[in-house]
Amino acid sequence: MRALVTGPNGVAVAERPDPRPAPDEVVVTVHSCGICGSDVHHVEHGTARVGQVLGHEFSGTVVDVGRDAGDWRAGQAVAVNPLGGCGSCAVCRLELPLLCRERPNLGLTAPGGLAELVAVPASQVVPLPEGVDVEVGAHAEPLAVAVHAVALAPPAPGDAALVFGVGPIGLKVVIALRAAGAGRIVAVGRSPCRRAAAPAVGADVVLDGRETDVAAYAAGEGIAFAQVFECSGAEDAVATCLPAMAVGGTLVEVALPRTPALVNLRAFVSRSLHLAGSCAFGAGDYRRAVELLCSGTVDVGPLVTERVPLSGAPDAFVRLRRPEHLVGVLVQPWR
Repeated sequence: MRALVTGPNGVAVAERPDPRPAPDEVVVTVHSCGICGSDVHHVEHGTARVGQVLGHEFSGTVVDVGRDAGDWRAGQAVAVNPLGGCGSCAVCRLELPLLCRERPNLGLTAPGGLAELVAVPASQVVPLPEGVDVEVGAHAEPLAVAVHAVALAPPAPGDAALVFGVGPIGLKVVIALRAAGAGRIVAVGRSPCRRAAAPAVGADVVLDGRETDVAAYAAGEGIAFAQVFECSGAEDAVATCLPAMAVGGTLVEVALPRTPALVNLRAFVSRSLHLAGSCAFGAGDYRRAVELLCSGTVDVGPLVTERVPLSGAPDAFVRLRRPEHLVGVLVQPWR
């Protein structure tokens, strides 16, 4: 099979042996796999292990079934949860399988979805209903990140919420907030194309963070945000959002900043604010994301700018370092 493999100078398409399923696994032929910002950063900064097959946002169809894998059948459309976990250790009991040391994570510590075929533990496969476009399943992983984040600060009906950063995760947080019944959703970002996608997925107000001060906007509108979701990773993001928060509000840090940020703890104490870190997602979040995607109420079309074959993936990795007009790119190995 062909796969996108990391090397010392980036990523390249290479031949790899076709995977065979272990007794508790199925083999999936990949239909669509998203290129995550974390994939791009790993390659750009040389932190990916040489020889790794990346890709943790993918869907496809079952082509082979291990003897103990259950009732899966060839041709069945599925979304793949890349995070396994043993299910019994301390972090798994906290629904944090990303941190489990007992089982590998697909596309992170085990071969992922930027390939024609992937061996997947059967427990990590979620069926897609007949009639649902298989491509939709590739959005389940990042949407699960958003579902998990929103569950840490669920809006009461009508609550105004702020999403700071409108990359692919920020845009999916908008989707999750809308599904959770939030009131006015304000999204803040810099990228023009990604700001343009925000209203299409549920944002009521979209601000250019370089031109509009968030606190000044909130004061002018007479609102304060009980829920803030920081999805940019910018060093000054938390400081920018704090003045716009309601007393007792919660800021959920969803992005993984590259550099430490100075945080005004006095503001947190004096206004009884809460700061929560959102680490990936659990199996329940992933299933909820699949349900939302298959419900017909979520339109992820605005989140895909390009669909490329494996041969086009190395160039997409380079271009996504400076996204410009790109919102999201799906790699489709069958093309």
